Amino acid sequence: MIDIDEIRARYQQACKFLDERGQRLFAANEALALGHGGVTAASAATGLARSTIRRAIVEL
Repeated sequence: MIDIDEIRARYQQACKFLDERGQRLFAANEALALGHGGVTAASAATGLARSTIRRAIVEL
């Protein structure tokens, strides 16, 4: 089971040091690490759109 609260906590800690691109790449990296359902979970945890995260995955 994916723990969205853990992702949210990591994102909130890192977010203050990241620019917009860094935030996208952080979410994309989390999504890739989670595998199936990762994009949806990362979107829910970060507030970033799923389409934004999918584009960032391509960028990675």
